[in-house]
Amino acid sequence: MKNLKILASFQTRKFKYGGHAALLAAIVLALLIVINLLAEQVPVKIDLTENRMFTLSGQTLQILDRLEEDVVIYGVAEPGKEDRMVDEVVQRYSRRSPRVSVEYLDPYRQPAFIRQFDPEGKGIREGSYIVVSGDKYRVIDKWDLFNINYQNPFQPEVTGLVAEERFTSAIMYVTAEKNPVVYALKGHGEEDLPFNLRERLRHENYELKELTLVAKEKLPEDLDLLLVFSPKRDLTAEEEGKIREYLAAEGRALFILDWYVADLPNFQSLLRGYGLKLQPVVIVEGDAGRHAGNPAWLLPEMKEHEILTPLVNERMPVLFPLAQAIEVLEVRRRSLEFTPLLTSSAKSWGKVSPNPTTAEKEPGDLEGPFTVAMAVVDKEWTEATGELESRLVVTANSRFLIPQFLLQVPGNLNFIMNCLNWLSDREEVISISPRSLIHLSLRMSGWQKLTYSGIVVILIPLLALGTGVVVWLRRRHL
Repeated sequence: MKNLKILASFQTRKFKYGGHAALLAAIVLALLIVINLLAEQVPVKIDLTENRMFTLSGQTLQILDRLEEDVVIYGVAEPGKEDRMVDEVVQRYSRRSPRVSVEYLDPYRQPAFIRQFDPEGKGIREGSYIVVSGDKYRVIDKWDLFNINYQNPFQPEVTGLVAEERFTSAIMYVTAEKNPVVYALKGHGEEDLPFNLRERLRHENYELKELTLVAKEKLPEDLDLLLVFSPKRDLTAEEEGKIREYLAAEGRALFILDWYVADLPNFQSLLRGYGLKLQPVVIVEGDAGRHAGNPAWLLPEMKEHEILTPLVNERMPVLFPLAQAIEVLEVRRRSLEFTPLLTSSAKSWGKVSPNPTTAEKEPGDLEGPFTVAMAVVDKEWTEATGELESRLVVTANSRFLIPQFLLQVPGNLNFIMNCLNWLSDREEVISISPRSLIHLSLRMSGWQKLTYSGIVVILIPLLALGTGVVVWLRRRHL
């Protein structure tokens, strides 16, 4: 009798529903286990971070796809003590290209192997990386993999991850036959390049040298790019002729100038040869959304150009304080192509007085908008040489590169480096930008807080309760 009751219990509605639920739960659990095991075997990872911190840029992928030499990236770290963020980035290089491999060196078990990359004996600290191809190598210090804000010297803040920029630059360095050489013009009261800019040039494989034109018949043969940074005295006629000759032969130059410091007729003459003239005015911005609190501290509009595309995409503004204006001459050569890079708004005006007593618009002041940075391409064709292309970038301001702005306004340093990369035909590295490590908190108004609280605390529980009641009533009547 008991056996019949037990058998009958297996045929009740409750057992059927319970059995179906248990079977469904077992199937779902088995599927999760199988999916998890398969996911471990598939070499594909999806970057779900807020700013795609571990996703390699298109420029890096192109460089990896074109590699023709083998590259080894050595990490200096004890087993299990690798920086997880940096390791995730570097492993993506090896997964993308079969020519890139990643190995870790234990500094306590392999010190002799590590020392061969430290000929000066300075030491390679744990957490650093060494990128090697053939006989060339580059050591990336652990702190060079991050952007660090030293505004508070007693509590530096790590603000960004620049691992991709460093690794891609190192790969380009060790696989390149030649790296670009930048000569900074000297002898006219030029200012020294800011430390941040010099370091960025080094990281992006530029070789920086100084150039004095006195007693030189012509410019150096290894000159790839001429940099003129805030001269206080004018060129001589002979120096102007040498620079003009260099530019005519597919030369590249970046002029960062401040015209209100002195009258520089030979510099002006040099630029007039490329259809440009600098207006001796100080620009005042009348649009409150286009200045940084001070109407003479411009947040200029960015135009369409390869130099500016990454800055626009990253919403990275450029700050130009006390800027002057660049004018395109009406009479100029037809071979010249002009692209304004940075401009003020139509509400801006130019103070014609070199020492204005007020920022307010006065009679005689010039109407905006004004161009404060210009790119020029000169394409000439002759039967003897074919097409020759020269490139120039001119800014009517040097104050945007003072250390204060380079530290606080990342767009300024990125803008000048993008200019140098464009002048050097290195567009592939223009848009590799740092990944921010600053996490912004969610900000909601009082009304938004009340609305979302009502949804979570009242509406969702009521929906769950109503669904349960409906299911209970349906099962009760079965």
